[in-house]
Amino acid sequence: MAIVIEDTQMENLARQIAAAEGVSISEVLRESLLSLAGLRGLTTPKAEPLGARLAALAREVDAIPARVPLDQRSSDEILGYNEYGAW
Repeated sequence: MAIVIEDTQMENLARQIAAAEGVSISEVLRESLLSLAGLRGLTTPKAEPLGARLAALAREVDAIPARVPLDQRSSDEILGYNEYGAW
């Protein structure tokens, strides 16, 4: 379903907020409407429990492949220490 904004001032404001926040205009409108609904005491869809959201986030993070450092030397080798801890 599409929403048409015919008020240019409102559209410009939505674009400015979206740019400032680094999100889409849809996200700006969504957050604004959910906030207004909460102020008016209207029911909004219940969010998934925090534990379930965190578990999903952990699965996403675990799926990211580990990055191999470009320099394979040990810290001591990079700093120039010898086996006695001196340069």
